[in-house]
Amino acid sequence: MKKELHADGFCLLKNPSSLGGGFTVTDDLGIVLSRERIMKNNFTNNEAELLGVLKACELSENEGIVVTDSMNTIFWIRKGKSKARPDLNEKIKSAKILIENKKLNLIWKNRDENLAGNYNENFGEEDEF
Repeated sequence: MKKELHADGFCLLKNPSSLGGGFTVTDDLGIVLSRERIMKNNFTNNEAELLGVLKACELSENEGIVVTDSMNTIFWIRKGKSKARPDLNEKIKSAKILIENKKLNLIWKNRDENLAGNYNENFGEEDEF
C-alpha cells in the first residue's frame, strides 16, 4: 500500500489574514511530520494550502499519495500556474515538478478525512514548535 501524507493549511483569525497562518503535514496515522507558522500580511488560505501540499510533496516517498482538501490547490498544480495568484507560480511549479518526478498521486479528500486538519483547529500563537 502506498504511503499517504495529508496536508492542510490555515489562516490566523480571518482569510486573508493580516497576521499570517501556516500548514500541517501528517502521515496516514495522523502523526505530525511538519508544522509551520508563517507570519505574513495578506496571507490567504489558498497560499497556506499550497505550501502544505508542497511540503508534503517534498517529504513524500516515490509513488506516494498526497492528500489535500483543497480543490483549488489541485487545480493550480495540475495546470502548473495560477492567473489569480501569479506570485505563487514558482511554488506551484515546484510542487508539479515534485509530483511528476516522484510519480506522486495528488488526491482530494473531504475535510473530515484530511488528518492534517485535526491539528490546525487550535493552532494559535501560543503553540510551540
